[in-house]
Amino acid sequence: MIIVIVVVVVVLVSVVLAAVLYLLTFTLIEPPPPMVVFGAVQETAGNATIPIASSSRELSPSSLQVRLFANSSGSSRGMPPPNGSVVLIAGGRTLRVFWLDQDNDQVFGTGDAFRATGDSAPLPYSTMFRFDLMTSSGTIISGMTWTTGPRVMGVNIAISGDGTNWTLLITSTPAGLTTSAVKLTITTSANLTALGPIAFSALTSGSWSTNHAQFLGSGGTTIVVGDRLLISTTAYPSGYSVQIADSQGVLYAHALG
Repeated sequence: MIIVIVVVVVVLVSVVLAAVLYLLTFTLIEPPPPMVVFGAVQETAGNATIPIASSSRELSPSSLQVRLFANSSGSSRGMPPPNGSVVLIAGGRTLRVFWLDQDNDQVFGTGDAFRATGDSAPLPYSTMFRFDLMTSSGTIISGMTWTTGPRVMGVNIAISGDGTNWTLLITSTPAGLTTSAVKLTITTSANLTALGPIAFSALTSGSWSTNHAQFLGSGGTTIVVGDRLLISTTAYPSGYSVQIADSQGVLYAHALG
């Protein structure tokens, strides 16, 4: 009986020691996830940059993966190469996530950043995004949510010094709009069409006598901030309304005056 008890005790001690050794080994092989803090999302030209405000340690990119959601659907991929990108499908769109390895040391850490973009295009407008940095096993390390703004054009309306023209100054615009695709419509106070829809590219000095409106651009065929529309105050008096739109929808609408 004593021999049996001794054998049982020895076996139990061996099992406990083995369990402790396994836990110690597992801890050494699989350290706890790092602490990574994202900075505020910076939106520029339709793209979103997420800076890394702090990271508790530098990380091998092979130990990480990224995930991007647009509204309610998304996908994940391994970490992009340094200063390169990976393609992700989110919200039914092809998007890209870049790793900006700011110090070019090929390890992930404080001061680096991620950039989310469309595939050679801006991110879709009026869309909620969720970006997650995860371990290779799928544990979330840090996440960030943001919503892109509406697809609109910013315009300031003023009257020229001599009072003969309305001046519509473009102060902001979605990227990539072209003068052939964007059209101007002017309606009367009774909501009757007075002009258009007519493409910006057709609003030239040579057509002034017909349209009484002219587009003055500096970006060639692309509409950029600082471009202007001149509209005759005589042909289109106060109380008339302007609308700027393309095939995707209305970009700007406002009454003159």
